[in-house]
Amino acid sequence: MQGKEKALQSQNKTRQSNRQDKSTDNIEQLKAYVQQSKYIDFLEQPIICKSFGLPYLADVFRAEYRQRFYNYLKEHTTTVATASKATKIPHKYLCEVKASYEKKELIKIVYVDRCPTTGSANVQFLSANPEEWECENALLNPNQIKLF
Repeated sequence: MQGKEKALQSQNKTRQSNRQDKSTDNIEQLKAYVQQSKYIDFLEQPIICKSFGLPYLADVFRAEYRQRFYNYLKEHTTTVATASKATKIPHKYLCEVKASYEKKELIKIVYVDRCPTTGSANVQFLSANPEEWECENALLNPNQIKLF
């Protein structure tokens, strides 16, 4: 009887390992799909995950869009509105990401000027490029903006 139990346990472990391998493959395929896609609305995200045989994995989408925003700011010193327009990621979400990145000191406000997208005055221009932080146009004290 013990021999049969061990054989069943071994088969179950093999099946479980195969499922985990398939799940890992599906997650990697989902990540690749999200990377090559334009922004996917959050209401469609669970449907996309299901099509890959996965539960809803919000972190996959979140990580991609955060990285996309960061990469954009590495290359462009611009406003959140302009980054939103270029990346197609919703402005409101990018404002949340901006706050998070500022706290982690991954991005900085380089200067304040008129937004090229909205035309609004006194808008923060952001950069994730440390070389831009040292620019002569950079704000002397970015904490001044936090006073308001």
